Amino acid sequence: MRRIVWSAWMVWLLLFGWAGTAAAQAVTVELLDAPGAQAEAPRSAAVLARWSAPAPDQPTRVEVPQRPTGHWLRLRVDRDIAASEQRMVEVQCARSYGAARYYPPGSAQAQSIPLAKGDEPSLLSTAWKLPLREGWRRADAAYFRVPALVSCAMQIGFTTQSEVARRDESARRFAIGAYSVLLLMTLFVFGLWLAQRDPVYLYYCGYLVSISVYMLVLSGWIVIPEHWGSPPARRNGVAWSAATLATVFQLLFTVRFLDLPRWLPRTARFLRALAWTNLAWLAVLVLAFEQTRGFWYLGGNGLLLLAIPVLLWSAVMVWRRGGEYAGYYLLGWTPLMAFAGMIAAKTFGIGQAYWPEYGLVLTVVLESGVLMLALTQRAAERHRRGQ
Repeated sequence: MRRIVWSAWMVWLLLFGWAGTAAAQAVTVELLDAPGAQAEAPRSAAVLARWSAPAPDQPTRVEVPQRPTGHWLRLRVDRDIAASEQRMVEVQCARSYGAARYYPPGSAQAQSIPLAKGDEPSLLSTAWKLPLREGWRRADAAYFRVPALVSCAMQIGFTTQSEVARRDESARRFAIGAYSVLLLMTLFVFGLWLAQRDPVYLYYCGYLVSISVYMLVLSGWIVIPEHWGSPPARRNGVAWSAATLATVFQLLFTVRFLDLPRWLPRTARFLRALAWTNLAWLAVLVLAFEQTRGFWYLGGNGLLLLAIPVLLWSAVMVWRRGGEYAGYYLLGWTPLMAFAGMIAAKTFGIGQAYWPEYGLVLTVVLESGVLMLALTQRAAERHRRGQ
């Protein structure tokens, strides 16, 4: 009996090992000598570079140089993939922006692949998912146009529909959980403003509302009405507007919270001017979205990168001179601005990390908690002074 059991186990292990080997898959990627602006797949273009996966079922690492019009890639596999396997090709890039053009294996019909569809969360999305509804025959090639404005490194490999759904749901819950905390903090700060009538609470409340709208739009929990404009305007336009308003309220809050007119009057004037510049750039987005959407985010991120070192320097200087709440400001804002700066820098080709988006959401919550303590103490101090 024991021999029969062991024999059965050996048969199962052999079958399992054979099946795992058969299912293992690698993708070969070729960079084609074709203009990225070309609409049709360049099937006869020469190959400029070729990459292969280091091992089966591991992603292929691809690095493409800077090119304003993007790049065309040809994808090949070393064995047939049946449609019943429900696989997808995942193109992960730390600087994923916009929709990509995709020709499925053996198909002459192009598809537009956005970073997120419908209510899928794009806030934490850094990959295009290419469907394989008809499977993939070894003799066929797939073509993919990377809409890259800057040089970037990509990882191209296989995933499954169930894995993609699981990660999207996890990302959505993460963003919604962060929003729930922000909502409670927003209501509390608004209550402080009603009691104190100090603009500093109103500025911070505006910041929390703006950053919450940004997270909700990109997490897919807010659906913008169709009559508000084109799909890019409803998704990117609203998100960019909310992020810009968050920056404006942050600048105004900083001037008031750190009492910069008293400690650093010139810096206070500069930050107010920077807030007005952000509002002017936002007006450009609202009035000419279709004409500027291809480059508007570069200006917005550039203004953010300009503000970050000034804000941190101001807080350090006020703290050294004895500012009462500058320590709280540094403790709360420094991690948040570090992650925001990393995300903004990626739009200019700096950085390849995939995790700053998660860090941004987490530090938004942590920063709000720290600043909440400072604002509560500030309100209690003003109450004791009878102001």
